[in-house]
Amino acid sequence: MKFINREYLNFAPFMKKSNGEPYLEVHHIKPLSEGGEDSLENVQAICPNCHREMHFGK
Repeated sequence: MKFINREYLNFAPFMKKSNGEPYLEVHHIKPLSEGGEDSLENVQAICPNCHREMHFGK
């Protein structure tokens, strides 16, 4: 998994409504539906907007 350092998270514009903590989403590089593994080597942490764009964008 590509890690985002804690300092970056302090500036993330995406905050959990429940407690105000910053967050990122986990994206599978090779989708599970295409035989990708659910492993740290096959995921990366990305912002929610980028994650949505990767799945539903142009």
